[in-house]
Amino acid sequence: MDRDVLIVAHRLGDCEVPPDQDYAISLISPQDALGVARLTYSVYGDQHPFDYVYDPSEIARRYASGAQHAVVAKSSRDDVLGMIGIYRCSPWPRLYELAQLMILKNQRSKGMARDLWLQAMERLPDMAQAGAIFGEAVCTHTFSQRMCETTGMIPCGIAMDAIPSRAYSDDYRHGDRTSLVLTVKPMLFTPQTVHLPTAYRAAYVDFCARAGLDRQIEAGSQATLPESSRVEIIDFEKAACIKVWVHEPGRDLERIVSDLEHKAGDNGIVQVIFDLGRPDAPAGIETLRSRGYYFGGFMPYWFETDALMLQRRRSSSSFKDLKLYGDSITAIVAMAERDQHRVAVSKAGWGEVPKG
Repeated sequence: MDRDVLIVAHRLGDCEVPPDQDYAISLISPQDALGVARLTYSVYGDQHPFDYVYDPSEIARRYASGAQHAVVAKSSRDDVLGMIGIYRCSPWPRLYELAQLMILKNQRSKGMARDLWLQAMERLPDMAQAGAIFGEAVCTHTFSQRMCETTGMIPCGIAMDAIPSRAYSDDYRHGDRTSLVLTVKPMLFTPQTVHLPTAYRAAYVDFCARAGLDRQIEAGSQATLPESSRVEIIDFEKAACIKVWVHEPGRDLERIVSDLEHKAGDNGIVQVIFDLGRPDAPAGIETLRSRGYYFGGFMPYWFETDALMLQRRRSSSSFKDLKLYGDSITAIVAMAERDQHRVAVSKAGWGEVPKG
């Protein structure tokens, strides 16, 4: 059902909750679904990337299925005041993302966000039998970054200009975008062999040492790539963000990406995630680096094997106004900035069809 119809049908904007309520935190239940939809609408308006968040029946179904888990903060009247949850976010079903931290505006500044985060990381990973928890922390403030550190989530990348700033800024202007620090908390420590270009090996070795991951790095295959790539494309149209999961790179990868750049538009971004378990991954990575794609993050267990994310926008991203917490985050963001400068020298035009 169309989100505008859902918003009207469920009167998502009509519920007023008195300010400064006492609260208790519990696991989400089906009875909380309408309150969660109202909470989402109060934070995002009609601009959330997913339609289902405005549909109470679909919210209840997803949490009942085990694909998502959440804790909610509720008042004594059972109004949903805040929430945070984890949901499957990659081709590997045991990788979950900690996300959707939302609190009603008139219930903030009393520790609820911290309480929700701590409860979620204590209870939800075991419920989900998660192999790893992935996180994205906004760079408009450092609260989420500090909470990632508190709960053992390690910085692994930076998604530049990933989402519109509307939900994170009171002085939003059209076109403003927010960057996200990427973090991960591994819960499995299975050894892996990965294939990675030389440009990223030293940083990857350092990351694995900090994360306690046992990885053997090998050179990529010199064999010619097949004609066709195998990719999965996730288009977050409302956010002007397109993600590409590369299951197998082919000689048509650059053409696929150029088409997606055109679709993303002048203010959009394309993120491409490569499976480092494949010997042909470095060849695909170098193809896109020559197009101006630069380091976004190391993604442990994304395909069950580790992954590397590259990213690009039409205009170069600015790293000036990011609010960052801690040396580890600062170092990995500096790596992305250096890589953007390196690859910009020979990059093709945004949306430009490759020659040949």
